[in-house]
Amino acid sequence: MTSKQTRLSISILDTKRITPPEWDGYQSFPTITNVDGELLVGFRRAVNISDDLRQVMDHGMAGDIYTTRSKDGGYTFEPPQLIISHAQERTNEHDALLTHLGNNKVLLISRTHTSDLRRNYYSLSTDGGRNFPKRQTLDLYGYEWASFGHFIPALDDTNTFIGTFYNGPGCGTFRFNPENGEISRQSYIYKSIPEYRLNETSITRLSSGRILALIRQQPCIDGLFKSHSDDDGKTWSSPQPIGLYGEAPSITLLPDGRILCIYRGMIRKNPKCRVALSISEDSGQTWSRPQTLAWYKGGRFHGGYGDLEVNHRGQIVAVYYISRKQEAPVVERMMLELE
Repeated sequence: MTSKQTRLSISILDTKRITPPEWDGYQSFPTITNVDGELLVGFRRAVNISDDLRQVMDHGMAGDIYTTRSKDGGYTFEPPQLIISHAQERTNEHDALLTHLGNNKVLLISRTHTSDLRRNYYSLSTDGGRNFPKRQTLDLYGYEWASFGHFIPALDDTNTFIGTFYNGPGCGTFRFNPENGEISRQSYIYKSIPEYRLNETSITRLSSGRILALIRQQPCIDGLFKSHSDDDGKTWSSPQPIGLYGEAPSITLLPDGRILCIYRGMIRKNPKCRVALSISEDSGQTWSRPQTLAWYKGGRFHGGYGDLEVNHRGQIVAVYYISRKQEAPVVERMMLELE
């Protein structure tokens, strides 16, 4: 449950939109990864939709995937680079999950979402994410989506990485070799039941070797859940709520061993939503009371998904999407410093 003793004390140093000011469209789902000191952000930009289509596609249609890079620790970003074009592929791209794997290799996971096509894809860059070759399909068993959180290295194979999957029969982890596309050892954390499901899952490896997972519950009844694995993702503990009410968690391990979580913060029986932050000082057993980074307007779908990275100064760089005036959301970054 939420710890009453732990308090998150953090300073907001700077807030900035990192997509061009003249851009419109529905900008969303950013992720960030540290590529040898440079910060690489991936995100989606889609066409705005009218209210009568809101129940058909909440996040816009005709989605493209872009990346943008910062060479100064997240303070400034280069102009966005188009990576996957809906005009060419006709696939309505969702999500741009970037993970630096080491040795200048960056893995990109994207998924398509049209009435005719729902599929996962991957592309492995070998030049630090400046160029991505033609993507390949990533077909998991049971039609699950892959992936939500970043990939982490497996302990027993330097070529294999552990990622998460969700929807389909449930949520869990799988092993993936991006060099040859081999998928192995798919393990469930939770299998869906009629009342609710656990889906979007973010993982990190602790110094002990344990893998910690934070998971979204849909519909949101109890809030975020946690689970852990002590055998490199083969088996998982029974998921338990952590006392934070919200969705879409993304966790990162800080250099001092603490765990920081950014998520869509919600209030029971209240339409207000926020970009929220919480910290754990005991390997994910308890979590601080959340701190609000920003409130947003326009409905639950108009913000809240975020990601975190640490720059070379030890500052926290948060990226997220947000609608501040009920307009279509844009991608922002926030510079943070733990006190």
